[in-house]
Amino acid sequence: MSIDATAADQQQPEQPLGWAWYGLAVVVLASVIGSLIGKGLISLVAESMKQSLKLTDGELGIITGLALTFVVAIASYPIGWLADRVDRRWLLAGCVMIWSAATVGFGLSDTFTGLVFFAMGIAFGEAVLGPVTNSMIPDLFPKDRWVTANLIFVSATLLGTYLGMALGGTLFGVAAANAQSLPVWLAGLEPWRITLILAALTGPILAMLILLMRLKRITPPSKAGEAVEGVVDYFRTNARTTAGIFFGFGLSYAAMGAQGQWNAVILQRVFGQTPMQIGQTLGVAGGVAALAGVGMAWIVVKLLRPRYGDNTPMRVAVGALTASLIVSLPIPLVVTAEQFYATILAKICFTFMANSLAPTVLQLMAPAHLRGRVVAVGGMVTIIFASFMPWVVGLLSDQFFPGHRGILLAVAIIVIPGLLGGILFLAWGLKGLPQTIMRANGGQQA
Repeated sequence: MSIDATAADQQQPEQPLGWAWYGLAVVVLASVIGSLIGKGLISLVAESMKQSLKLTDGELGIITGLALTFVVAIASYPIGWLADRVDRRWLLAGCVMIWSAATVGFGLSDTFTGLVFFAMGIAFGEAVLGPVTNSMIPDLFPKDRWVTANLIFVSATLLGTYLGMALGGTLFGVAAANAQSLPVWLAGLEPWRITLILAALTGPILAMLILLMRLKRITPPSKAGEAVEGVVDYFRTNARTTAGIFFGFGLSYAAMGAQGQWNAVILQRVFGQTPMQIGQTLGVAGGVAALAGVGMAWIVVKLLRPRYGDNTPMRVAVGALTASLIVSLPIPLVVTAEQFYATILAKICFTFMANSLAPTVLQLMAPAHLRGRVVAVGGMVTIIFASFMPWVVGLLSDQFFPGHRGILLAVAIIVIPGLLGGILFLAWGLKGLPQTIMRANGGQQA
């Protein structure tokens, strides 16, 4: 394997850190807005959308699962390939405009077919987030600052996402209370439609901020006469490690997402909560729980690293996912909104404790010239699971658990085995991780 990709990371002059921090802030903002629209707002308005358009739970599962996320799996690798070859600013800005336009179309749709089509458009635009944002951080910062930058990125993204959910709930409430006094092009629309359209208007502003970034490409082309490892060779050499990490994090993330897509529906349908209450409660408390999980991960990894070395992040992730599995067991037994909130918040804490460790691991285990594609393949595995899980929950609710509390049973049947599978895969892939990181760094210890 050629090591010039790693050497280039270390030899090229670094840009001023002020521009690096600006770039990180913009990348965080892009991730927050993308997550808010794709996972937050659509989930938050799902029950209102169902009542408005007479949708079934199975159709909701298709929109929030298959349509909203499966397209990301299809588009991730081509975008990862582009991310290793073109100016990532233009790629990210273009995708932001795509998802913004699709969100407006989604908010104006009157049919299930239209919702699916525009959800796929949102998903196509958001496919850029994993490959590009995780590739940009090593392009912005020197290697000795990757861990710090990743911690800040994960923490700020989580905080922004949950605060965005709180703002989304507030926006929904304001739209519902003032629908008739809004501008003529919004007046008369249902609150869920107004909420989505207003959120989409952030896209052009975000695109301009992205294009102002000073992004230095550090991924070099291959030099004449030197062999540079290809993506197929990389995955063949590191099959056990990559399969274990991708499937482990993929299943655990998808299990959390499967419940996350239905939390707002459960709280409205089973416990009588309003979208405004849900958005504000999960927005504030969920953000605190997520940040607590990230902080716990950082502290535990730092304490255990002298003993376990490169194995530490995976060991901590397995332990955190085990805790997440335990707190998920009471899901079908909860009888009050407070109990369900407690279950959600505990699960958010431990699941993010595990998943917040993934970005640095992926960056360290992938050579610089393959980084976008390796991240993309990992994202594809996650997204495939995430595409089907919410849909299967909806099918179970429709076909086998149609009662008032049936959705709780449907969620438990999908989420609990998903977490267990994630734990087993991470444990299986743990053994080869130090060797994979070493190879990615040209035979030197990371």
